Amino acid sequence: MLLLGQRPLTASEADHQLFANRSSELQRVRRALDLGLNSYVFGPPGSGRTSFLRQIERAYPEAHYIRLYGFETLTDRLDQVELAVTGAPLKRTRRSSFADAFAAMSTTETKIVADPLRHLKKAVGLVGAEPLHVVLVDDVDRKVCHELFGRLRDGLWELPIQWVVAGTAASLDPPADTFFDAVVELLPFDQEGLRELLRLRAASGTPEEGSLLRQTADSILDSLAPCTPRRALAVLRELYLSDDLLEATRQIEDLQSARAGLKPTANRLLDALIHHGPTHAGDAELLEEVGVTRSRVVQLLAELQADGLVTAQRDGRRKLFAVPGGHPRAVEAEPEPSRGAPDR
Repeated sequence: MLLLGQRPLTASEADHQLFANRSSELQRVRRALDLGLNSYVFGPPGSGRTSFLRQIERAYPEAHYIRLYGFETLTDRLDQVELAVTGAPLKRTRRSSFADAFAAMSTTETKIVADPLRHLKKAVGLVGAEPLHVVLVDDVDRKVCHELFGRLRDGLWELPIQWVVAGTAASLDPPADTFFDAVVELLPFDQEGLRELLRLRAASGTPEEGSLLRQTADSILDSLAPCTPRRALAVLRELYLSDDLLEATRQIEDLQSARAGLKPTANRLLDALIHHGPTHAGDAELLEEVGVTRSRVVQLLAELQADGLVTAQRDGRRKLFAVPGGHPRAVEAEPEPSRGAPDR
């Protein structure tokens, strides 16, 4: 079966055969781990951070993968680390929120502040320190990285844990920046990387499917570079599924040409729309991925719509925006009503 889905790759042998063009980056992280060093891996949305961490997990049986997206408090994030290291359900009684609030209001000069790492330290001690635990942390933004690896830096350094952390921020605020000894950037694929991705994905299907994929993608692949793996797979899917290859190719070429003159934020927004499909300007995942405010997204969408790079359709009181030909559920443009509900 031809594998052109957008899901991240796992640590399985089958998915390992699909992993493309990151050998030098993997080698750097492996060397760091062999030296007992912590690594920070960063790249734009769609650059394959999760798939990268899963390949590290495959190479190190003692590695534990965790994804911290959606965990809002420091306690919850540390609980996930503890759960990954021990592999057992957490069994402890938490103080009530009332007790926490009461403690916070204490005016006693000798108020005792509990060590936030106390449970993790105990858990690591219970499971033993040999070999070193390898914790792979996915989806960490700059704020969370500062909270975990800046505020708690010295305490984490004392634990028998090596860390490989993946995020989108190209630089970290002190003191979190000094926690990591190796920094690895997952750059967009160049032409060689895109060719390797195409070869591996074509090999996942039958000979007939692989041949058709190579024929449909050959004329446009080089023009996509530089390009994230996610974007490349979206293009391959669109071409392979299209009933009109010439029209699909024309749309992709026009979009790629127009994107060359856009700023990075606008290009991130287009990539996010292609990934998520038709969505509105206030979509939380969209805002998280683009990394700007809702008002900025509204402004960018208006500019992209004026340039014909996105289409919009009313859905009740909201507009749904999409990239033409960029997603199977892309909506058709709809004329703006002369009077109607405000854009949300």
